[in-house]
Amino acid sequence: MRQVLILLSVILFVFISFSSFAQTLHIVEVSDFQFSPRDINIAVGDTVEWQWINGSHTTTSDSITGNNHWDAPLDVNNQVYRFVITSPGLHNYHCTPHISMGMTGTITATPVAGVEDEIFSPGQFQLAQNYPNPFNPSTTIEYQVAETGNVSLKVYNVLGTEVAELVNKRQSPGIYQVEFNAGKFSSGVYFYKISANNFTETKKMILLR
Repeated sequence: MRQVLILLSVILFVFISFSSFAQTLHIVEVSDFQFSPRDINIAVGDTVEWQWINGSHTTTSDSITGNNHWDAPLDVNNQVYRFVITSPGLHNYHCTPHISMGMTGTITATPVAGVEDEIFSPGQFQLAQNYPNPFNPSTTIEYQVAETGNVSLKVYNVLGTEVAELVNKRQSPGIYQVEFNAGKFSSGVYFYKISANNFTETKKMILLR
């Protein structure tokens, strides 16, 4: 009976966690050397889904780095690609083989009311939200170290069990990024926790296959 109650609690927790990441899905069809619709307006946190119709294409962001960089093939073997936009503003993208033919698109992302971008402040320990989120199977975690010292960054499942150690070393002040590859893990909610000197912080992320 106790095991059943624990299982029901975990299911309820996962359901609530997924609900907190409720998004709007925006469909873009890819065919005949064009993205349709070419220009879309979304809210930060929404998901864009490119659906292949014919041809051999890519969806590739014009930005080459950062949390809103993507590059994915769209062809008979890769018919759907999803990406969560996590920053406001204008995001331009293109099809690499057919950019000279004008195969481009734009995504205009508007901030959600009450949600602000995370900005690192000088001289502070900080842990940013992973991106993309939800993710499959890899995501990037960024954090800032304010003072030289040992830094620990670990990942836990919903039961509080440690499943991965991403960082455990002495680091000097600066901004760092680490990739978490969850290829061997199942879908669900995970938590990542940083400990540095007297600073600790935990954030939630979702692996969605």
